[in-house]
Amino acid sequence: MASKLRRRAFSLLELLAVVVILGVIALVVIPRINFSSTTAKENCCFQNKAEINAAVERYNFENGSLPNNMNDLDDPAFFPEGLPDCPVSGGKYVLFGATGRVNGHTVGSH
Repeated sequence: MASKLRRRAFSLLELLAVVVILGVIALVVIPRINFSSTTAKENCCFQNKAEINAAVERYNFENGSLPNNMNDLDDPAFFPEGLPDCPVSGGKYVLFGATGRVNGHTVGSH
């Protein structure tokens, strides 16, 4: 009967094994989650650039000229929810040169 009473709790060795297993799982899973999040944000940034470039083409078609800056595109006809910001860096997108294309933004690069 004494052995049944002692067996109600986990031994220190069993608890240590569980902690080590959880630590190994965390070491494998957490970097993958972080990498997936970063990749998703970068893909969203590239999609934002493509949508802005499409809006530039629509603006050019409707007005006969390229927009001077991003403020010309800040119209509900082009972006009902407002101009997007980069999801990675939070920077504003910038129109470059005579092409009127978005190649990047004010903060960071990817």
